[in-house]
Amino acid sequence: RECRSRRARAPGARSARAARAPLRVRASGESSTSGSPGGGTLAPLNLDANTPFYQIRALIRPWRLTGVLEALESHGIRGLTTYDAQGAGVQAGSVERYQGATFDETTHNLVAKTVLEVVLAREQAQDVVDIIINAAQTGEIGDGKIFLTPVHDVVRIRTGETGADAERMAGGRSSMVAKKQ
Repeated sequence: RECRSRRARAPGARSARAARAPLRVRASGESSTSGSPGGGTLAPLNLDANTPFYQIRALIRPWRLTGVLEALESHGIRGLTTYDAQGAGVQAGSVERYQGATFDETTHNLVAKTVLEVVLAREQAQDVVDIIINAAQTGEIGDGKIFLTPVHDVVRIRTGETGADAERMAGGRSSMVAKKQ
């Protein structure tokens, strides 16, 4: 049976009904192109095999931060930074609503966002991006964006360790994966 909507949604956008449904976080290694709602990215990330680390910078709705932090913690992602920001990224013809105010082409107000940053090994990037999407997504305009930046090396100031030794944290994702094996 074909379902017709009165309003066209952007590719990957969730209906109001789907937005109320619980989001499912993909298991490590599960395909991100499953097509199920809340399944993360629509296609695998384009990651450079020669870049050992990536910085993930996610701009999300402030009220979704707690859920994102809980999802990341449950998957062993512990070292991260958050801060508040304001910005505008309005799509033509769309209106974003936040705390009773509307933001569109005619208003020049900035929208409050929270920025979450984490640096991790290339192998973890796809899973972490999908975890953030699943926890932050509402299916409405203004959910935010995620940017990936290559990081060529990591140095821990306290010990002088570099590379993977500096990136790893006791009790983090690498420790969780090692325990399962």
